[in-house]
Amino acid sequence: MKKNLLLNGLLLLCPFFGQQLAAQTLTWKPELLRQNQPATFYYQAKGGDLEFSDEPKATLAYFNGKRWESVPLTLKKENDQWQASYTLPNNAVFLALKFYQGASMTPEAIDNNQGKGYFTKVLGSNDKEQRGSYLAEAALRSNLTGDWSLNDFVSAAKNAQTTDSLLKKEEKISGKPSGPLLFTYLDLKRLTMPPEKFDAFADATIQAMLKKEKFSDALLAEAHGYYIREKRDQQAKEIEKLIFQYQPKSGTAKLLSFRAATKGASPEVYQAASEDFLKKYPYEEWKKNPDDKGFLYYEIYRGLATRYFDGNQIDKFLSLFKDIDFRTANEIYRWNITRNQMSMSGKADYKLLYELSKKIIPYLLERQRDQSYLTDFGRDAVKAQENADKQMNDRLFTHIALAINQKDFAAAKNFFQYLSKDGTYSNADMNAMHLRVLSELKDDKAIKSLLENSVAANAVTPEMFAKLKELYRSEHQGQEKGYEEYLSSLMPNDKKAEMRGHVMANMVNYPLKPFSLEDANGKMVNSNDWGNKIVVIDFWATWCRPCIEAFPGMQLLIDQYAKDPNVAVYMIGTMQFGDYKAKSVNFVKSQGYRFNLLHDAVLPNGEQAAVFLSLKPLFKSSAIPRKIIVKNGVVRYSSEGYSGSPSQLSDELSTAIEILRAEK
Repeated sequence: MKKNLLLNGLLLLCPFFGQQLAAQTLTWKPELLRQNQPATFYYQAKGGDLEFSDEPKATLAYFNGKRWESVPLTLKKENDQWQASYTLPNNAVFLALKFYQGASMTPEAIDNNQGKGYFTKVLGSNDKEQRGSYLAEAALRSNLTGDWSLNDFVSAAKNAQTTDSLLKKEEKISGKPSGPLLFTYLDLKRLTMPPEKFDAFADATIQAMLKKEKFSDALLAEAHGYYIREKRDQQAKEIEKLIFQYQPKSGTAKLLSFRAATKGASPEVYQAASEDFLKKYPYEEWKKNPDDKGFLYYEIYRGLATRYFDGNQIDKFLSLFKDIDFRTANEIYRWNITRNQMSMSGKADYKLLYELSKKIIPYLLERQRDQSYLTDFGRDAVKAQENADKQMNDRLFTHIALAINQKDFAAAKNFFQYLSKDGTYSNADMNAMHLRVLSELKDDKAIKSLLENSVAANAVTPEMFAKLKELYRSEHQGQEKGYEEYLSSLMPNDKKAEMRGHVMANMVNYPLKPFSLEDANGKMVNSNDWGNKIVVIDFWATWCRPCIEAFPGMQLLIDQYAKDPNVAVYMIGTMQFGDYKAKSVNFVKSQGYRFNLLHDAVLPNGEQAAVFLSLKPLFKSSAIPRKIIVKNGVVRYSSEGYSGSPSQLSDELSTAIEILRAEK
């Protein structure tokens, strides 16, 4: 009896799956899935790529009759099976499952039933098949869902016979699909027809549906997009005429009008056309009855803002912030204020930037929770708000930096309170600015708290460590005894465990090809001479901003092991041009860093990257900054990039050093 139930469940899920009983299995409870009811699935991974995975994951995708929605599921293991439960929405008509290990979009391993997929229909509460279910199955099988994230749920099999059979079943339930589904239907129908007949069929079908739906805005917009994708310009122009005839005030008509008015236009014409558009179609009116053309306002406001800012039309620039949402205002601030504040040209008018920022930041704070990033995150409100909070932290960084530049320390202090909980102490540069502000205001009581919280967040600069040590000595009769223990006690155990886990994940075992490189004094350093030392190497270049930003963290590490004869740190300048030796040496000296500097060797083709490229099979990229740690002639640790925290970088590398030192 149990065997029959299992077989029935498998055949319901996937008609071809009955031959795979020796491999992975998937069963449902109840066997027939219905809308608005809970369902539990049981997954047996034996025989598949996830058989030995101790943490498989699952994504459930369902079709709601109009579009696909994806939901991550948490699997729990009971006995020999993984299981999860989910209440099917009341509009679900079809669903599919994907099992994988790692990240959903870039999985390390995947089980999609050997490419055949795990999928099934969802019945209505009346136990009848629902409109769109067969269309969804045909689209999923053919990778024509319109959602690329679903492409690995099955291996595409554009089988004309299967597709035709499914479309005929769909037509029995609902006739020819209408609205946006019409174009999925046409994409599928193309697979079943001779090419010379398809265009005429598609044109007739679209025209019939336009008349049936009385030239609705949605269908006209989809038809126009369809012909644009098909590169059938004449048909696209005919649809445009229908749009202006039947839907002259629609979002699509607005979009076409604006694009026509600004295509190839000069800055002056673009500005005039944008201003005219906003007068005809005010943003406030659109907000009362929004459509899917909100991106057009985003584009227009951004373009106008840059035009006003660059043209010194300051009053017009500021007037834009009166109506717009947080997402748009944030981008305008980032592109015009933050970009200029960070400019290396030295031409920025910091006084003007600060005056503008003082007027704009209140707008941003007021609208920070308006959920305007919702559509960017699949309507996930939590992720949308997290992004908004992160963006606000970045804008506050700019504002505080400008306030400090203008020596308005009291005002700068006031804005630290608006940082998000996650952003309050997590940015080392922000913490350093906070220390500067509190020091200028002589707020000694707040300084110690700031420094201790910054250490706990592992976001500390060398100057901050120096100040904390100074405070410790002042409280301990000028003595440093116990300082390292005090420092260690500030770091939460979970942070320490997290760092150790990160380091262990980056441990490698790759033979180092011996080399000999010139140092800053013209002497040769040979890697064969390092013996059993633990040697940290930082590959960097003068043109690489993250490399330079990581220097304070490297200096912390160097100072930590300065008196340890068994640890060495070398900074290898690589991938540089011209007089790279002078560039490297002069830059390091000018910044006051105390580095053991080496120059990467030059290849026969003239590229200064011999040692770095000898390790490219390990790195699998040419990105820098790149840190490695060598022990006994073998690369044992490798990490790429820079997190932004000097203390975190130093902690990462020192953790790796101590793990390697403890090896027997």
